[in-house]
Amino acid sequence: MIIGAQKGGTSALFEILKQHPHLAAASKKEIHFFDDDEWYEKGTIEEYDSHFPLPHEGPFKAKAFEATPIYIYHPLTAERLSRYNPKLKLIVSLREPAERAFSAWAMYHHHFSSGKYQYLHDPRPFDVAIEEELKTLQEKSFWDDKIAYVKRGIYHSQIEEYLKFFPREQMLFIESEMIKGSFSQVSFDIQAFLGVPRYSLQLKKSNLRQIDDGEIYNTTLEELKEFFPPYNEKLFELIGQKFEW
Repeated sequence: MIIGAQKGGTSALFEILKQHPHLAAASKKEIHFFDDDEWYEKGTIEEYDSHFPLPHEGPFKAKAFEATPIYIYHPLTAERLSRYNPKLKLIVSLREPAERAFSAWAMYHHHFSSGKYQYLHDPRPFDVAIEEELKTLQEKSFWDDKIAYVKRGIYHSQIEEYLKFFPREQMLFIESEMIKGSFSQVSFDIQAFLGVPRYSLQLKKSNLRQIDDGEIYNTTLEELKEFFPPYNEKLFELIGQKFEW
């Protein structure tokens, strides 16, 4: 299960792992069964399982997988996943949180300004969106603000929830920039973690930013990069890894 983070390379990982002959991908990225509260409460696990190929349809003894990046952020998903399968292997791809916040804003602000996701459009400039969230950071819950540019980047609290239900050895943490910068090593690390034979996989790029207005918001980005380090240190201590953030 690729559980996140949003704008952390999960689409690329999904496409990369689809190439492996011993892995069977879900019918689509982001099924959203375990974070859709209404569907989860009313649905059946058979509905969820129908998104995966039957044993005779996929590779022999393949391991099924999916990728839904909100799973790491939804406060009930860790427990729901543990009920579904306490032996799940969980892949967590994390991105420097200030850059992640800006990338998420670009998606909601620019790319969701029209089309089927227009209902998610955020018309606010980046600096206004960040200023408003910081003012109410401790007051709003997941259900109050699912966009949460800042709060989604406070990774340690999200991972602490998963560690209540899954042992650390069932979680693999990746720094998203390494997917491009050290692809072969990351690819082999994932395959070793999943216990599948090693294959040479090809890097797949996806969700490339089409509009780059980062320079306009340099001041806000720098402020965020000063905000996150204490939370990053808690993350590094928690997972026993340190990223160059």
